Amino acid sequence: MEKSAKHFRASHPLLFISSILLAGIIFAKLFVQELLLLSISQSIYLLLFSLILLQLIIALSPTYLNNHATKHSHAFSLSKYFEGLAVYLIVFCWGILLFFLTKEKNLFQIPYPEHFIVNCRNVVIHKLNTFIPSSQANAFAKSLLLGVKTDTNKELLNAYKQLGIIHIVAISGMHLEIIFKNILRVTSWLPRKKLWIAIELVLVLGSVWTYTLMAFASPSIVRAALFFSIYYIGKCRGASAYTLNVIAGGILIFLLFDIKNIENIGLQLSYAALLGIHLFYPLLNKMMPMDNPILAFLWSNLCISIAAQLTTLPILLYYFHQLASMVLISNFIMVPLSTLLLYSLALLVITPNILGFPKLMGQLIEKYIIGMNKAIRSLEVLPMNRPLFISFGLEHLILFYLVILLMYAWLYTKRVRWLLYLTGLFCSYSIIKLFSTG
Repeated sequence: MEKSAKHFRASHPLLFISSILLAGIIFAKLFVQELLLLSISQSIYLLLFSLILLQLIIALSPTYLNNHATKHSHAFSLSKYFEGLAVYLIVFCWGILLFFLTKEKNLFQIPYPEHFIVNCRNVVIHKLNTFIPSSQANAFAKSLLLGVKTDTNKELLNAYKQLGIIHIVAISGMHLEIIFKNILRVTSWLPRKKLWIAIELVLVLGSVWTYTLMAFASPSIVRAALFFSIYYIGKCRGASAYTLNVIAGGILIFLLFDIKNIENIGLQLSYAALLGIHLFYPLLNKMMPMDNPILAFLWSNLCISIAAQLTTLPILLYYFHQLASMVLISNFIMVPLSTLLLYSLALLVITPNILGFPKLMGQLIEKYIIGMNKAIRSLEVLPMNRPLFISFGLEHLILFYLVILLMYAWLYTKRVRWLLYLTGLFCSYSIIKLFSTG
């Protein structure tokens, strides 16, 4: 646990930078864009001039009453407060400027070896076509492994959606985690010398980004690729690992390279699930420690589902205004089964055609996919599987996340004051609704 709020801020600089930048972008989108009657180019020049002027004032001004103030004086504390506020304001203004700079095109574009990526994708598709002949199982395998959904049964996808597990057939961090961990197992025998560490870094990141581009670089998988890249580069350089800082680093890169994808629902759900698992999973898992490995695995899987659903639920309700009634049960059952299927498909792709092993694996995978999809259809027609329709607006979204934040603070610190804040929040909201005329 961080010793203080100052220590937390010092350990997570990217978290604060990306959060304030994002706040500036959202503010510009909701308010500034409508208030400014100038053209986009004029708005950019005006904002840029104001921002540079603000930074020059801060750079050239005295050190905020610090010339004759001691470190423990009130003047010093006040000056440091205004200095920090000015820095936050600068970053916030840069967020507004970034919004206008990227309205027509991205700030940066990175070329990639398209021909090589297409050839790799075609090799994988050819192998799946060869060893999984069933059209239903083949289409599902392509969708699960590469994100190719052109031949996937629409009714089957709707069944996954109704059960709240559509993320299973979407390329996500789970896919890259399998690649990442297994490549690390292969390269773990390499000597811990600088040259071999550099070779390992190239192999790991090359594999991660090759697969990301093969899966058409959807925002959710790019998020996962950025997460693993930042984490592993920092690890190879011996940097301290702060997961929230790594997550924020990925958001910052998105803001600089492809800001329009911030509005992508899949990306928002991906980041929300990742934050939920990182923040709430350790706390939930510790609530009921188990010695039995089977029960520990089942409880761990349930905690992951609850943690991810807790932070993604507000976004789902805000956009779709409905909730799958069997979301926890279906995730608890199907996520481990789909993970096993992913491992099997990856093994099929890398297994050479020797002694008919790929053919036997393909037959087993085909039967597994057909059986799993039958189970999905059986769960879909259960009487208890009825979507719950809920009216959910922007104010409810903000309130929900405030409640989650206060709950986490209470579970993390074990201090009663956070429960008092939570109670005050509920009371304030109830009073507002009571006297509301709408």
